[in-house]
Amino acid sequence: MKYILLSLFTILAAFSAGIFAQEKDTINDATKTRYSPKIIAIPILFYGPETRLGFGAAGFFSFKTNPLDTILRPSQINLGAAYTLEKQVLTYASFDIWALQNKVVFNGEIGYYRYFYNFYGLNNEPRKVEQYSVNYPRIRFKAYYEILPGLYGGVHYTFDNFDVVEREEGGQLIQDKITGSQGGIISGLGIGMKYDTRNHNFYPTKGYSIQASFERFGKWVGSDFTYNLTTIDAIRYFDLKNDKVIAANIYGRFIQGNAPFFHLSGIGGNKRMRGYYDGYWLAKQKIGWQAEFRTPLFWRFGMVAFAGNAIVANEIDQFQSKYIRTTAGLGFRFKVDKERKINARIDFGVSSDLTTGFYFTIGEAF
Repeated sequence: MKYILLSLFTILAAFSAGIFAQEKDTINDATKTRYSPKIIAIPILFYGPETRLGFGAAGFFSFKTNPLDTILRPSQINLGAAYTLEKQVLTYASFDIWALQNKVVFNGEIGYYRYFYNFYGLNNEPRKVEQYSVNYPRIRFKAYYEILPGLYGGVHYTFDNFDVVEREEGGQLIQDKITGSQGGIISGLGIGMKYDTRNHNFYPTKGYSIQASFERFGKWVGSDFTYNLTTIDAIRYFDLKNDKVIAANIYGRFIQGNAPFFHLSGIGGNKRMRGYYDGYWLAKQKIGWQAEFRTPLFWRFGMVAFAGNAIVANEIDQFQSKYIRTTAGLGFRFKVDKERKINARIDFGVSSDLTTGFYFTIGEAF
């Protein structure tokens, strides 16, 4: 599925310029510093043979729960909505909320989707694409409390009600041999830990962001499937001065039990292994790494270069070097908020399977 995306950075510049002017009187007060809320809005227009014309908007809202607290990290809410002439709907709201002098953190996502996806098969078998259509609401919720400086513990909750409304004739899903091929509910509750010493939320130049979690899915919490999910995600930022940064990320996702295909560990997407369609390679277990070099260019423009590897398999002992996948690419950045270092990004990635991906969004990939 390929899109011609017509949103331009010039539109971003026009929107952001108007917003900057609204807050000049409150950022640098002679007696106190106040963090003013800011909204950045982007119109979206795209076309694809599967969707026909699609249109919508995306927004980024940054604020502080206590605008006078100079220690408190800024919070953010991302909003997006799109509609296509094929009557497809995509809506989401993701959030990262900091409160009580960084003692309490909430993050997650709420969304509703009426859309179609590509399914390429499972494990490391040869690829054969088919499409399926789904309707589903989504909830992701995490709540943390600071135990020690920079170290947080908390709870995780995951929910999807995946209603598969159409499957391709002659495909694998319509044969009902793959777990979750008719849809179903996933509902999981678990615990999480995070260690966060980043010096900035939106554009970190140094520090760590390390997260690990364990979630249990089962009938006891309303799930149609029973399995365990363990994740780890570790990022280190290396400061090269003058806003030049190397970001390095290692991650793993491990499933025990009978998870549906739509919640397996996949390779691809707009954050990791850019260049692959999300879920191009799909199995229970996944490990990977990625690195990105970020540098300013001129005015509000910047660029990045990135590369990464990942591997999936049904079991950990089935990881083999011949199944290691590779992606690399370049990206451009436009600083829609110079004061808070919030970037809009365009990335283009290429994979070792010669697939490509084009991504346009707000905020860094990791």
